[in-house]
Amino acid sequence: MASEHQMPASKQASSKIAIFEQENFQGRCHELSGACPNLKEAGVDKVGSILVHSGPWVGYEQASCKGEQFVFEKGEYPRWDSWTNSRRSDSITSLRPIKVVRAPRQPLPTRQTKVCSQKSLPAFPRPS
Repeated sequence: MASEHQMPASKQASSKIAIFEQENFQGRCHELSGACPNLKEAGVDKVGSILVHSGPWVGYEQASCKGEQFVFEKGEYPRWDSWTNSRRSDSITSLRPIKVVRAPRQPLPTRQTKVCSQKSLPAFPRPS
């Protein structure tokens, strides 16, 4: 049974990402809907461009979701420099979807305001 913090599995948006081996969505395409700890073992030689269909994702420069992280939201990433300006790494070796947990809505706290009466302020003499 789903808790009040999570939607039932049938109502959760599934995560889906397409990985292309060349820039500008060219070359072999691999689609994922779950974590892939080692893209090379899954048959992906290189990540040249990415198309995120749904869900946020994290890409990692090393296998087993380690190393520098790259966050992908829904959209198109035609080249590696569209998702990073890192000079250290230009490769993604593992990917996983980010689980989004929505907190239940709570009413905003009410603010209590005090109304001050118009009282005269003490006058200070001007320095000469």
